[in-house]
Amino acid sequence: MAELDMDKKVEIKNLCDWDLYFTRVESNGHVRIPRSGKTRISRAEIQAQVFDNNKMFVGTDGNGSHARIYVEDKETRDFLEFDKGNSKQKILDSEAVKKLLELKTQSSFEKNVKEKVKTKAEKNYLIEESKRQKLNDFNKIKFIEDYTGYKFDTK
Repeated sequence: MAELDMDKKVEIKNLCDWDLYFTRVESNGHVRIPRSGKTRISRAEIQAQVFDNNKMFVGTDGNGSHARIYVEDKETRDFLEFDKGNSKQKILDSEAVKKLLELKTQSSFEKNVKEKVKTKAEKNYLIEESKRQKLNDFNKIKFIEDYTGYKFDTK
């Protein structure tokens, strides 16, 4: 792999339905990412956050699975080894929720939700994104409510 420009700013995306904040490691100050929003920070700062084991970046396994922040730059994800070969970083975004909701059988839906939705942030995101995608299936809604502990209120 060619040498990466660590000063280059790349986009990071907040995968949660609330604002995220973290303290910079490479310099002074804090970073705020609005709910379901994006911001740009340097690759060096991203690397520092990963080396500092910030769970928002490294997720539940240290390799970015179930993270709250997604690095949108493929070169940076490859450098951090979040994506290895054919194995991609396991995140829950609107596309992943769409695929879950499109599953035809209830048993397949439930199995996949249990595999892909692990953290409190992901559970909250699943229910909010299901509302945005106008899920209209009683059994799926009931399962999501039971699994996440959140109500499917459409105010």
